Amino acid sequence: MNRRIKEKYLKIFIPLLIGLIFILILWFGYKFIFQKKLSFLETIDKSVYADINYDAIYGIHLNFKGSIVLPENYNNMQLVLANGKDEINIPIEIKENDGKKEFVTSNLINKGINLEFLPAGTYYLLIKASTMENNKEIDKYFSVTNQTDYNNLEYYTLTKEGKNNKIAIEWNTYEECPTLRFTIKETSLPNDVYDITIDPGHGGVDVGAIGYLNGVEYHESNLNLKVSLALKKILEERGYKVAITRTEDTNIEIYDKGGSAVLANETKSKFNFALHHNSFEYQAEELNGLEVYVASDIEFDFANLLIENIINETGTQISPKEIYQTVPGIYQRYFSEDDILEDEVQPSNKTTSMIYYYNIRELGGISTKSTNDGRYKDINGYPANPYNKANVTTEPYLLELGYVNNEENLKLIIGNEEKYALGIANALKKYLETEY
Repeated sequence: MNRRIKEKYLKIFIPLLIGLIFILILWFGYKFIFQKKLSFLETIDKSVYADINYDAIYGIHLNFKGSIVLPENYNNMQLVLANGKDEINIPIEIKENDGKKEFVTSNLINKGINLEFLPAGTYYLLIKASTMENNKEIDKYFSVTNQTDYNNLEYYTLTKEGKNNKIAIEWNTYEECPTLRFTIKETSLPNDVYDITIDPGHGGVDVGAIGYLNGVEYHESNLNLKVSLALKKILEERGYKVAITRTEDTNIEIYDKGGSAVLANETKSKFNFALHHNSFEYQAEELNGLEVYVASDIEFDFANLLIENIINETGTQISPKEIYQTVPGIYQRYFSEDDILEDEVQPSNKTTSMIYYYNIRELGGISTKSTNDGRYKDINGYPANPYNKANVTTEPYLLELGYVNNEENLKLIIGNEEKYALGIANALKKYLETEY
């Protein structure tokens, strides 16, 4: 074989050999790392399992409820995300009930496991407890079983510096041991996934409240839209992907695709802001200012930041209205007994522990006790809320930014749409900074 032929074959053979070596290194490296991670699961005590009987993602938080009967002489029970190398402790509340240890990550639906905070990697949800063996305290791990009506969960983190994480929460088994695996990887948002949703209230023939100033008629629907578009612009400038139910003066069907009770969960948004302006037939001179309506069973940190930052930017004040007020500026309107008796379908599925406003109640699925299961379609044409039983939902807020039939309030509202929007955007920024 002459020299040229040898050189020709070497040019082909050497790259192939290098490529094969590279593939083998990757393969054995993958096997080593992957098997090492899985070998951690072999240390799990299979004598008992914890039962997870509730799981729900509300906004940016995930909550679990469950129970376990630990073997005797086990102490210091914890809930952890672990993989044999890293371990994240999940705070829980525990109570004893007939020999069982019942645990919950939080009794508040907007607290619990902050999914925005979890680092990339693969983890397993486990119970960790300590016991004595051979006069030495050791830790043991117990896995969890799915006793809910739901299977896998999926979550995309809010866009931060142009990046997102996808969190796949999957029920699996490893050598017949049930597991709940968290796989967290950096990704970009799919086309149909958004960070935040805005719902400008009313629209089209539904003008909402009407105010008058210097002989000019002002419609709530247009005021809502102006603030909403300003808010969308600010949030997008800050890097968020924002969906909105309408961008012009049109009617929006509540439960249809893209509707105000549906869009936030269609787009997997983390927060939904329903923006409105108020009116009241009586006490028009006395009633004015800001009201923030929220779900039940929530922490008020974000709601208080909304109030604080909107006031700072606009100079408005907290509404003096006392009915439905929980704390100054924050309101929770529940169904009354009369509301329930007047329900169009009897017997009603509503209770006095449920929030009255659909743009809070219906957006939170099981977390906010959504009620529209399709029972109204033949009466008023409302189809079922497709997210009626959803356990992955947005965190909704209904903001009444001011009273349009109060002349002084209306003067403050008109022309200050960007200031109200900036107040909302700044509140979100500060809330997420404290949560991180």
